[in-house]
Amino acid sequence: MRTFTSLLAALLALTGTLQGQTKNKAPKIEYLMIDGKKEPSKAYLNPGEMYLIKVAVADPENDPLTAKWELFAEAELRDAATQKRPPVAIPDVVVGSLKNAMLKVPITAGPYKLLLHVMDNHKNMTTAGITLVVLK
Repeated sequence: MRTFTSLLAALLALTGTLQGQTKNKAPKIEYLMIDGKKEPSKAYLNPGEMYLIKVAVADPENDPLTAKWELFAEAELRDAATQKRPPVAIPDVVVGSLKNAMLKVPITAGPYKLLLHVMDNHKNMTTAGITLVVLK
């Protein structure tokens, strides 16, 4: 019985492949850029100012995409890792849509990490990030 079940599962998988059914693929973030800088470079930004975020994203199947932005102080990321807890993001710093977003830079000087999570309607997700340094 076990052999029959395994054979049936293999045949069904093969049939799906032969009929052109393939697994939906995750979107791809081609680049994430702020003030003309993208990883691995750091973007040096003035405190309290607004900056345009440029993003190029593609989905192999042209699925609708949603974005989630998170900004973390690097000290918060280190503390969270040490304390074995999830890091707390700085709220409401990115406004706009995926392809037309603005970053409001924190007023506290120091290093930060901006993350972009992009998900398609099949729950496939990809993430990109850039290091920001807020100047004094």
